[in-house]
Formats: sequence, structure tokens, C-alpha cells
Amino acid sequence: MIILHDLIQGTPEWLKKREGLWTGSKAMRLLQGKSMPRDYDFDGNNATRRGHALEVAAIREYEREYGVKVQRPGFVTNTVYTNAGYSPDGIDRSWLLEAKALNGIKHDELFETGRSLKELEDIFISKIPLQYKVQIFFGMIITGKRKARLLAINPENEEQLVVIEIGYDKLIGNNIRKKLRADMKKRRLISENGV
Repeated sequence: MIILHDLIQGTPEWLKKREGLWTGSKAMRLLQGKSMPRDYDFDGNNATRRGHALEVAAIREYEREYGVKVQRPGFVTNTVYTNAGYSPDGIDRSWLLEAKALNGIKHDELFETGRSLKELEDIFISKIPLQYKVQIFFGMIITGKRKARLLAINPENEEQLVVIEIGYDKLIGNNIRKKLRADMKKRRLISENGV
């Protein structure tokens, strides 16, 4: 069962809810078989503050463009994977939304002249860093969504918002699920043995 938590990202309540859980920001480490990093106090930097501010703008522009009201739960958990949670940027019915504030060069690559929209999408999808894709696939698993849209935003460009549909990658998804199940088993053994 999917549980939506009405929390504001970055608040003490949100940080407490995430404690000890695999999250989207830790998903790459999970996939690589690394141990979970300790939770730490990180108030952000200029890049993260820019990203958070532009995330709001991306969602508003998406709502305007698609004529929808985006759901913005602060955190999502899943009773199947009790060791994980996800902070979606938004949910539009069956779509998981992930906003990324791309720099000028990455954003500009979308608008090479003489290319069809399909060619541009294929180019952009191939240039999405694996870490972003893993975060999105992890979010799909936790939220139960099988479709995602990456909202690439850069207010410095004429075409500020680019929406790219991301299909679920079964191979990566199965690997994430396998790693989450192994981690749950390990936690259960530790708990039962009192270690």
C-alpha cells in the first residue's frame, strides 16, 4: 500500500520521517550495493537552493501547460518496502514528476536545429545522468507509478520547461527491488539477533 505523508520537504518532521530509510537521493548507493550513508544535517548550498526554487516554478509551469493540479506530497512510503521512502516533486494522476534545474549547456542540447522532437527526446534521454534515472526508477517503485516525466527547467532559456517522458526500466527496477528486499532481510536478522 502506498502512503502519502503531507509533510513539507526540509522540515524537522520530514527529516525525521526519512531517518534510516533508503530515499531517492540514496538510491544510486543502494543500486551499487554500498552501505546507507549516515543521516546528516545538510542545509543545502546555492545549487540545491536554486533547484528547490526552480522546482516550484517547474511544477507551476507544468500545471499551466497540462491544465492539471499536481499533487505535492512531501514524502511517500510503501508497505512493501518498509525500509524506503521517496519525496516526489509531484504526482499528476498516473505520472511521477521529477524536476531538475539543468544548466544552460544541458538545456541547450535539447534545441539543436533541424531535429525532430523524437530525435531531441532520444538525445536528451541518452544524456540524462544515470543517477537521475535511478532516482526516478526508485521513485516509481515506491510510489507505485509506472510512468514518469522529467521536468527540465532553465529560466535563462526561451523554452524554459522541457517535459520528457521516462519509461520504466525493468532491469534497473528489478535490481533496486532485489537490493531493497536484501536490506529488509538484513535489518530483520539484526533486529531478531539483537545486534
